[in-house]
Amino acid sequence: MKKGLLLTLLISCFAFFTFLSTASAAGESDFIKAVNEKLKEVNYYANGSAEIVNSISKEAEITKVVTADDPGTKENEEKIDTYQANVVVGHVAYKLKRDSIFYIQKHEFFYYDVDNQEFLTLGNFPEDEEINALFTDYMDAGHKAGITLTSNLLFTLFVLLAVLGVPMLIMMFHNKAIPVPMVRNNSVM
Repeated sequence: MKKGLLLTLLISCFAFFTFLSTASAAGESDFIKAVNEKLKEVNYYANGSAEIVNSISKEAEITKVVTADDPGTKENEEKIDTYQANVVVGHVAYKLKRDSIFYIQKHEFFYYDVDNQEFLTLGNFPEDEEINALFTDYMDAGHKAGITLTSNLLFTLFVLLAVLGVPMLIMMFHNKAIPVPMVRNNSVM
């Protein structure tokens, strides 16, 4: 009897936690799809190179300015809307591809409202400590952005070829055009 109850409890806990992880994974897969679509607007984005470095999924209070204040009037016409929604906040690393051979690594923060399927800014979460802490940790971590190692090596190779190879080619072809010193027949030996 106790074994059956324990087994039933164990199976139900396993099913519950499996559902939680798949729900979170589904939210993050929607997030990565949305990030890839948004990054396609960026010039030189290497398609599919976005990867999530760190992320959190949670229900948060979102503050939005519906209508902005008109500076020409004295009264405040600003209307602010506050609502609860499921959001995914992620630190995303992606690559830019230049001239089909050079890759540049970039890091960016994305705030995605899963319910309304829209991107937000950090200003939409003024009082959320967890989201602000994630952003602060990102700023303190000092993630490196810039040209990747292979792109640096390739650029160095091109510079060496330009500095050493071109003068060598000029010397090889230029020396063939120089005539051999002439020996005069009337000279005395």
